Amino acid sequence: MLQSEVVISLANLRSNFRFIQNKMNRKKIMAVVKGNAYGHGIDKVAKVLEEEGVFGFCVALEKEVRELIELKVSSAILHLGRIHPKMLYLLDSGQVRCNITSMDDIDLLEDYGKSNNLMINAHLKLDTGMTRLGIQEFEINKCIFKLKNSKHIKVEGLWSHLATADEEENEFLLDQVSTFKILCNRVKDEISTIEFIHIEPSGSILRYDHDYFNMVRPGIALYGATPFGKPSNKLKPVMEFRAPLALTKSISKSTYVGYNRTYKANQDMKIGLVQGGYADGVPTSFSNKGFVAYKDEVVPIIGRVAFDLTTIDITDIDCSDFEYVTFWGGVNSNVGIENIAKNCNRNPYELFTGISRRVKRIYIDS
Repeated sequence: MLQSEVVISLANLRSNFRFIQNKMNRKKIMAVVKGNAYGHGIDKVAKVLEEEGVFGFCVALEKEVRELIELKVSSAILHLGRIHPKMLYLLDSGQVRCNITSMDDIDLLEDYGKSNNLMINAHLKLDTGMTRLGIQEFEINKCIFKLKNSKHIKVEGLWSHLATADEEENEFLLDQVSTFKILCNRVKDEISTIEFIHIEPSGSILRYDHDYFNMVRPGIALYGATPFGKPSNKLKPVMEFRAPLALTKSISKSTYVGYNRTYKANQDMKIGLVQGGYADGVPTSFSNKGFVAYKDEVVPIIGRVAFDLTTIDITDIDCSDFEYVTFWGGVNSNVGIENIAKNCNRNPYELFTGISRRVKRIYIDS
C-alpha cells in the first residue's frame, strides 16, 4: 500500500527505560505518556512500561487519564494539568493522583472528598521559576495551613518543573533546584504524608542525578531522543517515520517543482514523489531544506511539502518506485530526530507528536 508509516521498536523502548532506571539508582519512574505517548501509541507503550516495572504514568488531559483507566493499567496515574470540577469523578477509584496547582484547588478537592467520603491522593506543584502552574513561594504558608487542616486530602508528592533542563548546567537551574529543596523542607516539616519528591525531566535525568529527589519523570528520553539538539549514545531511537516512493520520474533543466514553483531544476534530474506530506506529519519547514534517508544515502527535499506528497532529488540515487525512504529514525544516523529537528528549526517533541492518525503504526518487539 502507498501509505506513510511509523515503525515503533518496543525493544528499544525497553532498553531506554532500563538505562534510565539504572542511571537513576532505581528511583521511582513516572513515565510521561501524554500526547499519545509522544506519538508512539499510549496503549502499546503503557503495556510495555508496566511489564518493565514503571511506578506510574504522567498525563496532561482528562481524556488521557481515561485512556489509561480504560487500558486497565495497574500503576498510579498522575494528572499534570489543573483539576477541573468536571474531572473529579476520576478520583473515585484512588488510582489517579491529582495535581494541586492553586489555593482554590485545595478547597475544591476538600469539598469533593467530604461529599463522597473519599481520601484524595494529591501531588502539590510548587512554582520555582517556570511561572506556569503551581503554588508560589509567597503562598506556601497559607497552603501548608490549609492542607494540614484538610481531612480528605493526602499529599503524597511534591513536584516542580525545570525551565532550562535542556541547556548546559546553568545558574538558573541550580537556583530552581535550591528553591525547590527549601520549599519541600518547609512542607515536609509540617505535613508528614509526603512520600515522593520530583523535579527531574529527561534533560536533567541525562545530565545530573540529584540525590535529594526519589522520583523522576522521563518523557522524550524514553523514546530515544534528547532535548539538547544532539543524540545520546546511551539511548536507542524508538520511532522510524518512513514512506514509499509513489513515483520516480525524470525532469528537464529549468522545470519548476511543486506548489508556488519554489524549486527550479538547475539541470536535467530525476525526482521521487514520496507518499507522505504535512497531513501525515511532515512539517512544511522541510520544504527545500530537509532531507530523507535512502539506505545509507541522504537525499534532499526539493519544493514545498504538500498535503500528501514530498518531492526529493534522486538524481544520484539508484532507487525504484515503491521503495521506502525515512524522514527520521531508523538505522541511518544522519536522520536522527535531533539532526532533522535542528536542520528545520523544529524540536523532537513537535515532530513526534505531529504524526497524524492516518499514518500506519507497526510495532516490533525484537
